[in-house]
Amino acid sequence: MTETRATSLWEALAAGNIWWPSYKPGRDTVLSWRHAAAILMRDIDPQPIFAALPAVFGEFYDLSAAEVREQLPVPDGQLLWPAWLESWVGHFDHWHDPVRQLVEQHCITPDARVIAGMLARLDGAAFCDFVLQAYERAGILGSLHGAPTGDDLLPIVQTIANAAPFERLSYGLYQRFCSELNQEAEPPLTQMSGLDFDWAGNPNIFGGDVT
Repeated sequence: MTETRATSLWEALAAGNIWWPSYKPGRDTVLSWRHAAAILMRDIDPQPIFAALPAVFGEFYDLSAAEVREQLPVPDGQLLWPAWLESWVGHFDHWHDPVRQLVEQHCITPDARVIAGMLARLDGAAFCDFVLQAYERAGILGSLHGAPTGDDLLPIVQTIANAAPFERLSYGLYQRFCSELNQEAEPPLTQMSGLDFDWAGNPNIFGGDVT
């Protein structure tokens, strides 16, 4: 007789998988491309990736800061959130953006090599949000278990309701730059951006009509 197990296959795939998407009703889809990516990436050690992210985003920050500084109408002009966001999103328009390159370096298992072959066709901002969601979850789980927090944590703002990690990180860096300009940052908008983080890319690389 076959032994009956309480844990389903779906639960087994999610258990201990830091890449597994969170689910918030009204914000997240129940099933999405993120689940497929999480399954393929389940054997990737996230820690080297997470450890490298502050340096990656530090370079992005410097690039955006230089770009938007040149766009200010006067040296001490007010920097508006849409201008910062446009510059920030532009870093992920290219298939070779550093976040995808970073993850690809660690795709060494057979399943992970499958996702590595798809990274160039994934939407860059959406995939970055996927990675940031795992990064944020790892930080929360670490703090719950008493792990020490470093000084180089990404400034992902926690107080913006219904905003994605990608948007909250961008806003945190926007606040940092406004502080450097001795300016007050614009308050968060109800809709931080028009980005669709459930969109995998076009055409949908995982097949079918599911996002």
